[in-house]
Amino acid sequence: MTSYDVIIIGAGPAGLTAAYELMSSGKKTLLLEKKPQVGGLAETKVFGKHRYDIGPHRFFTKNKEVYDLFLKILGDDAVEVKRKTRILFKNSYFDYPLTPLNALFGLGIFESIAIVFSYFVARLKSYLKMSKITNFEEWVIDKFGAKLFNNFFKNYTEKVWGIDCKDIGKDWAAQRIKGLSLSTAIKFALFPNSKKRPKTLVDMFYYPKLGAGMLWEKFEEEIKSKNINVVKNAEVINIDDADEVITLEYLSDGDIKKVYCEHVLFSNPLLDFINFYKDELPNDVIDAASKLEYRNHISVHITIDKKLFDDNWIYIHSPELKMARIADFTNFSKDMSIEGNYPLTLEYFCFEDDEIWNSDKNDIVDFAISELKQIFKEEFQVVHTDITKNPKAYPVIRTGYEENLNILREWLSKKKNLTAIGRSGMFKYNNQDHAMATGLYAVRNLLGKGNFDPWEVNVDGEYHEEIRSA
Repeated sequence: MTSYDVIIIGAGPAGLTAAYELMSSGKKTLLLEKKPQVGGLAETKVFGKHRYDIGPHRFFTKNKEVYDLFLKILGDDAVEVKRKTRILFKNSYFDYPLTPLNALFGLGIFESIAIVFSYFVARLKSYLKMSKITNFEEWVIDKFGAKLFNNFFKNYTEKVWGIDCKDIGKDWAAQRIKGLSLSTAIKFALFPNSKKRPKTLVDMFYYPKLGAGMLWEKFEEEIKSKNINVVKNAEVINIDDADEVITLEYLSDGDIKKVYCEHVLFSNPLLDFINFYKDELPNDVIDAASKLEYRNHISVHITIDKKLFDDNWIYIHSPELKMARIADFTNFSKDMSIEGNYPLTLEYFCFEDDEIWNSDKNDIVDFAISELKQIFKEEFQVVHTDITKNPKAYPVIRTGYEENLNILREWLSKKKNLTAIGRSGMFKYNNQDHAMATGLYAVRNLLGKGNFDPWEVNVDGEYHEEIRSA
């Protein structure tokens, strides 16, 4: 009988950080990863000599412990990158984070006047308490006006999430958009030396020189050197915690392996995990779970012989294009260039029943290349292509999801030997550093070194501004 003190499901940022924290504890630990490579959504895909990130990842954190751990693991392989990101909309480029004055001037005089007028109408309604704010759309309109919302928020948000902005919770908006007003932006444009200028998104960030996944590959090397058992291509198929000791079964190399442990930390999708307990779930948990959903993600990887842009990444707001975002990883690190060529990742968001998700690989690649040519209108040679399909990549923040998630959390809280960590496990839109913190705090609780609440990680949204002063 093979037994462990702790089994971790999922070798993404949360799972790997948890394993790292367990290294010196004396706890016998098994880390199971379904895919052939660690890193989760932050992995770097390797196709022969070609390297691509699944999507653009910047490392920035206000958590000193997480920051120090990042630099400790990477050492000299951490590259400091100057941030450059823009929005493509109506064949024009706009600053990102969005600079309201840049938006006004870029859209032309008449549209600009309409935006300013719309903004003052919204502020008047807010002042007179005529605004009812229950969702993302109403929150943004209240802060910036209907015109700016329709131009810069609506199309992209609905492209990413696949639902109407009216169906996205207002709390999501408050977290992801720092509450600046158009009048504030104009004020600081006219008086740039004001000491009260609001904070913006960081202009610099760190990046591993061989892709975001390099960090997690180094984590894997570190924990394996300390006798943490890491098994990849391992799919968990059953969990039984009827006794004090948990019985877990996973599929590896065509064989079913049975192991035992005292505690499970899981970062695989929450809905997938609770499905192991479907026979014992009360009706309210089943009902709540049925109302939660994930958004799938497709990364189209294309290496070309020509540099098309200098941005780290570009948000594609243009509604006529299905592409949501494009990144050139040589603009993160020169070491990502292969023989003078340029590795790009083009991102598409979808649900499982969408046509693009179920399309043939070559058809998806051809479609992505056609959109790339539509955007840049330049000739280039394609050197290499591939795709990565990422099911259940993003929890959908639909209005009312918190109530349903809380029902699942309440059920999970009664399972004293089960702990959710990470974005997927907690059904929470966490960045890399947030996911790392949840793994770190969960282990400390397990070891009796603190009383942390991983669910409180990333609740202030302090550095998620999407609007800034000019």
